[in-house]
Amino acid sequence: NGRTEMTLTDRLFDRTDKVLDFVERGLIGALALAGLALGTMQVLLRYVFNTGFHWNEAVFILCTVTAMLIAGAKAVRENAHVRVDVIHMIVPAKASKWLDVIAYATSFLLCAFYAYCGVLFVSFAKMMDTASPETGFKDWMVVSIMPVAMAIFSVRYVLKIRAVALGREVHEAHADIPQYDAGADK
Repeated sequence: NGRTEMTLTDRLFDRTDKVLDFVERGLIGALALAGLALGTMQVLLRYVFNTGFHWNEAVFILCTVTAMLIAGAKAVRENAHVRVDVIHMIVPAKASKWLDVIAYATSFLLCAFYAYCGVLFVSFAKMMDTASPETGFKDWMVVSIMPVAMAIFSVRYVLKIRAVALGREVHEAHADIPQYDAGADK
């Protein structure tokens, strides 16, 4: 009948991708709206009423940076991340496939390392028990954004590695070109 059965692993990876996509979209939207509201509020308070909240700019920056980090992970999912494509145009699909796997694996290792270092720094900040003078937020809570974001990036790269290695995703330089079909030279 042309349909292939999805294994439990396939369903797990597919579900992880869909849940992560839903969470990313929600967080990006919520944080972008919060940042927009805080920025607009601060401008109005400052320039119309000659006042403002001392914590506003710090929280605005926190919302914006967090949304941008999450959007970066989403860019990995949608192949909107920065990458070198010229090499893919001159190599066969099989080589292109493994170049992508190597690039994604390297990116995964880097992000996993950053997540690990971020956890160490969060532990240090927790031990120091300091807080931001502008917001009153504990510093460890604020810097937790980095290891969480790097963990999300890491999951995204694991999903990409699997998709490319299994031939479920083909580099766009080889898409729709029969002689470069990634499935043909596995």
